[in-house]
Amino acid sequence: MSNTVILAVDPSDLQTVDALTLAGPLTALVAVCLVLAVVLVITVIVMSRPRRNSAKATQPRGAHNEAGPKATWHARINDVLSRYESGTLNREDAFVELALIARDFAGASSGKRLEASTLADLMHLPRTPANRQGLDTLRHTIEALYPPEFADPSLNTLAKSVTVKEAAGWVSNLVERWRS
Repeated sequence: MSNTVILAVDPSDLQTVDALTLAGPLTALVAVCLVLAVVLVITVIVMSRPRRNSAKATQPRGAHNEAGPKATWHARINDVLSRYESGTLNREDAFVELALIARDFAGASSGKRLEASTLADLMHLPRTPANRQGLDTLRHTIEALYPPEFADPSLNTLAKSVTVKEAAGWVSNLVERWRS
């Protein structure tokens, strides 16, 4: 048995309908599309323009930043070096001041009080992935400064061979390599 439906349509009953009036909705659709096209063109023009440089963006960054926070520490290092070279600061005091600058810098950068930290104190500071490199560099710098700072140069060849300029380079290296 088949489920077929047969419709009988009487053609004399068919009547014509008036023309569909789509002019109003089509006009509205075209207007919306034009407005969207204008908005997209304006967006493309605005987004394709180069960004304005703010005052912060025009400042040099990295190694070229002479006015950055590291410049203050380099100025202190250079001050010790120039006072030593001019003869107003003796060798031992220059090493003491360089070690103090290294500890002060690391303390300011890490937020810890390190100005009186010994090498043993520095070895036992808790390290995190964020501060490990900086604290290790500080420890190496202080360790390198110990012989010229504390040892008798007549008995210790390492203490005698290290120059103030070389030690200033170590402290400067600490300042440059520290990552906050």
